[in-house]
Order: sequence, then structure tokens, then C-alpha cells
Amino acid sequence: QAFPDQFQGWGMRSSLRFGAIADVQYADVEDTLPFAGSQLRHHRGALDGLRQAVEHWRREALDFVVDLGDMIDQQCQARGESREALARVLKAWEPVQVPVWRCIGNHELYNFTRAQLTALVPGYSPSYHCERRPGWRILFLDPYDLNVIEKGAPQRKQEGLAYLEARNPNDLRAPRGTVDCLKGLQGMDRRFAPMAGAVKPRQLRWLQTQLEEAVVAGERVVVLSHVPVHPGATATAALLWNYDQVLAVLRAVPPGTIPLFLAGHWHCGGYAEDHLTGTHHVTLPSPLNADGDPRAHCVVEVTDREVRVQGVGLVPTRTLRVPAMGKRLGRGAVRDDGMDDETRQPLFARL
Repeated sequence: QAFPDQFQGWGMRSSLRFGAIADVQYADVEDTLPFAGSQLRHHRGALDGLRQAVEHWRREALDFVVDLGDMIDQQCQARGESREALARVLKAWEPVQVPVWRCIGNHELYNFTRAQLTALVPGYSPSYHCERRPGWRILFLDPYDLNVIEKGAPQRKQEGLAYLEARNPNDLRAPRGTVDCLKGLQGMDRRFAPMAGAVKPRQLRWLQTQLEEAVVAGERVVVLSHVPVHPGATATAALLWNYDQVLAVLRAVPPGTIPLFLAGHWHCGGYAEDHLTGTHHVTLPSPLNADGDPRAHCVVEVTDREVRVQGVGLVPTRTLRVPAMGKRLGRGAVRDDGMDDETRQPLFARL
């Protein structure tokens, strides 16, 4: 699709203001070390961090609040406490007075089927979808469209195993935490870890359509995902399997269209700017990593000029410039990005 050079909506000032938190991963267990890890995880403290975040957000004028996924930890499933733990987390969320929107994370899929999540969590949408606010589209990705971990989805898991076993020689069918699934993998191949996933062709086409419609409507876009898609904003082992295909779609619309891509999953947090588009890729640190002060949340304000992240606790405060809405990138400006040179369509066959 050819985009016009100017859009009436681009001159209109509008903003989004919302709260955000990632990877609470509550479990009623003592502090633990992850497999082959050195950062102590404070599972009970993370719930305290969530409660303090909710109290903060109640004092702010917000459009909505975003939970970027992993409400409870996989250990809850192993201990037979998934529903009890989820109930405690949802109780902590109850005082929020604006809509709460959630991304699906890997730990949700360790504990529940998607149907169970829909039944247990108010307003939960367990797949990719779009929310709208005046002048804005908020796009929620499903980074586990293809995965090897999901309960109650044997076909999806088999597809995921076929994809991953072609790229990772380790025993991916062993119980979680018993095998080093990254052994022998080097460089970008380390993204082929079972805790991540991929976006399938249908979702990629949906994302492309949403972005094209937003450009024509003069809307800006915020993209939310549990799993990051920019290599500079996370560790390689926490990156989406087909991150390159998603980046290709994001880069196919004019610079400035997508001021912010917000993610979690990598508990240390991270940041990168895509210099081809001006999109800021922000990965929020987890309250699991918080020592002493349990807080790790933020208030985000996005305008047509800047992204302001008001961080609390572990989350850094950032003020990030948004580029003026520009012309569509010319052919050749993005190379080796998963886009066909002639049609500018994603090369979905690579998935």
C-alpha cells in the first residue's frame, strides 16, 4: 500500500497516559535462584510491589493500566496452587479504577489454558488484539502464537517443537529447568529458547493491516508484548524467535508512526531505539529483582513529541523524543529485514 505524504490527523495533539508493570510472577515460596542464574527472585516481595504500584496508579489520572504478563510463577502450577495464587494477584489489582489490559506471558501458559484464563481473569483477551483511544491504536501481540509450553494446545506445541528443534539441538522435551536448553547455541541463535515463542503469519498480516490503517487514519500506535522484539532491548535468550519478521512489519510504515514498543520478559529490563523508525523499545524490569524496595512499575505518557516513562523503584525514568511523522521509508532503506523487495510484503514462508 502506498501511503500519502500528509495526513490531517498528524497535526492533532493527543496523548496517552497509562500505568505499566511486568513479570510480577508471584508465588508463595521463599526467594529462589532461577536455573543457571545468579539474580535472587523475590516472589512474595513482587506481590508487595504490585500492591504499591496499584496505590500509586490510583493517585494518577490514567487512561488505563497495562500488565505485560506473567502474573504468577510456574512454581504455582508445580505446587498445585495456580488458582489460589492468581486469586491473590487479582485481589491486589481490584482497587484500580481504570481499565486493566493484559498481555499473555509464558507463565500464564505454564499455569492455565487460554480458555481458563478467559474465565478466571476479568476482561482477559488471550490473543492478539487492538484497543483504541482518540488518535491512538494500542496493539497487543501474542508472542506465543507458536510455542512449546502451552497447556491444552497439543497441536500448537507440536508445531512449536518442529520449529524449535530445527534450530536448537538440545532436549526440548525434558521437564522445565532440568536441561540447559541454550547449550551450544551462539550469537543470535540463543533466542531459540523454549521460554520464548513466535508470531505466526496470520498475526503478522493482522499487524501489518492495523499499522496501515492507523497511518491512513492519522493515528499513532503503541505496541505491547510480553516478549521483546528488538535485540538491543533485551538479552538474546529473551527475544522473540522471529523478531526480525516483526521488526520488518514495524519498519514498513512511516517513521514516527509507532513511538513506543513496550515489553517485559527480560527481568533486568532494557532499552533500544530503532533508528530506522524512531520507535523506542522499552523493556520493563521485574519486581522479582527488587531488593529492599519492592517497587518496579511506571507511569507512561506518550504524545506526538515524546515518550515519558516515570519510573518507580527499579524502572528507570526516561524522556524520549518522538520524530515528526515522516514519509514512508523508500525501497532499499530497510534491507535484509524479511520484506520482499518488490511487493514489500513479509516473507511469511520464513516462518
